[in-house]
Amino acid sequence: MKNKILIPIVVIIVIAAGIGGFLYYSGTESNGHMAISVADAPAVSGVGAVYITFTSVELHSNASGWVNYSVPTTTINILGLTISNASLLTNITLHPGKYTMIRLFIKSVTVNVLGVNVSFTLASKFAFINHPFNVSLHSTTKVIIDFNLNQNLNLNSKIFTPDVGVVVD
Repeated sequence: MKNKILIPIVVIIVIAAGIGGFLYYSGTESNGHMAISVADAPAVSGVGAVYITFTSVELHSNASGWVNYSVPTTTINILGLTISNASLLTNITLHPGKYTMIRLFIKSVTVNVLGVNVSFTLASKFAFINHPFNVSLHSTTKVIIDFNLNQNLNLNSKIFTPDVGVVVD
C-alpha cells in the first residue's frame, strides 16, 4: 500500500524538478544582473569629503532604448574610493543583451572644503557614460563608474561637472 502512494509522489517531484530546470535554463527565467559601483580618481587638495546623492540610473540598449531603474536615494562620500574599494550603489536585474550607454542621475553634491561643507551647483543632472557592455543570462556584470574629482570640482565657482570613466568587470 505504501509503494502505491510513494511512487506517484516521487514521479510528481521528478516531473516538477524537470520542468523547473527546463524553464530556468531555456531562458524563461531570462534575467541577468548588473552591479553599479562608484569611485573617484586621486584626491583633490584641500577637500576632505565629496558627498554625491544618487537617485536613479538609466541604461540604453538598441533593443529597448532608454530604461529607467530607480535607486534608493543614496549619498556616498566618494573621496578616496578607488577601483579596488569602490562603493556599491545598486544591483539591477535586467534582460541580457548589449547595453551602450548609462545615465547616472545626481540629486546633489556637497564638498567639505577646509572643514566647511559647501553645496555645489550641478553642471548636469546626470553623469553620462558612453561605453558598451554586455549583460549575460544568469550572471552579474560589474560596472564601476570612476569620477575624476580633479576635473569634476571647480572649487572657485562651486560647480560640479560629472566627468567620468568606466570600468566593466
